[in-house]
Amino acid sequence: MEIKQKLTSLLHSRIFQIIIFGLAILVILPVIITDNFFLYVLTLICIFSIYAASWNFLANSGQGSLGHAAFLGLGGFSSALIGTSISNGINGLLGTVIMPIGALSVTIQILVLIVGGLISAGIGFLIGLACVRLKAWYLAMVTFGFSVIASTLSSQFDAITNGINGFAPTTLVPRGFPFYILVLSFTVTSIAVMYLIMKSRTGLAFRAIHGNEEEAKMIGINTAKYKLIAFVISTFFAGIAGGLNVYFLRFVDNSIFAPANSFLPLIMSVIGGLGTVIGPIIGSVFWVSIQQILALPSVADYLHSSLGGFFPGLSNVGPPISLIAIGIIIVVIVIFEPKGLVALLQKVYNYIMLKTKSKAEIKPK
Repeated sequence: MEIKQKLTSLLHSRIFQIIIFGLAILVILPVIITDNFFLYVLTLICIFSIYAASWNFLANSGQGSLGHAAFLGLGGFSSALIGTSISNGINGLLGTVIMPIGALSVTIQILVLIVGGLISAGIGFLIGLACVRLKAWYLAMVTFGFSVIASTLSSQFDAITNGINGFAPTTLVPRGFPFYILVLSFTVTSIAVMYLIMKSRTGLAFRAIHGNEEEAKMIGINTAKYKLIAFVISTFFAGIAGGLNVYFLRFVDNSIFAPANSFLPLIMSVIGGLGTVIGPIIGSVFWVSIQQILALPSVADYLHSSLGGFFPGLSNVGPPISLIAIGIIIVVIVIFEPKGLVALLQKVYNYIMLKTKSKAEIKPK
């Protein structure tokens, strides 16, 4: 009943109308701007928005993770292996070499992504069950250790996972606009589900634990239970993001477990705004855009000709420059705007609205 009331109020709110308008733009933009690079970046932004939002969801319950790449990788490997196995079985039955693309392949794609998320959540449940009573950053260290273990196990069982050399999963949804629509649908659904949970009584318990775990215990909240729920939900959506990322890149190997991938959702959440719905999305837009623009051949050539002297021995100075830029931005945001870019944008919006209102109230003499 409570969720129904929240959903009803959301459907009639102005923010819902803005969301619908934004979705319409996101669907129409790739049709108007037919550049493949633009669609590539837009798809990556959607995938990393889910990943960053999953980490942010966990942080809202007073927990931290420095090994979220483990669940990204579990979801990615599981989805790819299961999807490829199903595709090979269907090809054997039909006597075809390539998986026929159609309603069946799309359904399989959706199902394997969900199964990949469930496997990731299942492992997350076991880890959370053992570590949920730990303080935030002790849990973070455990998750970091688990990501190292997951990468090692993937290498040891290379005959099953092909983790060392990697492999390409069977294409189920064509890359381009069809896959973008699939990713966008998962992005909207995932973020909407996390938002509704945070607005429910369960979300209220998460925020109470985040505020003060001891006080939350005193008022009767089962902190271990709710922290475990938050951990499982977070790892489920991280697994979904991993599956989407693997099928988008059409390749998966051990690098998906890299520590850099564990820090990505943290960085994007901090840049965008911790504890907010829109923050991880803004952070992913910011991060992906910088990374991809600096990787463009024309930009890379320009940077190398102008700044290559400062990086002797490197043929491409884009990656180190992007890391330096991101590092400076993080330091500036943490010091001067700890609530992230979403707070800065809110201040700009309030300033513009105040100026507009002031001008409207001034009557001509």
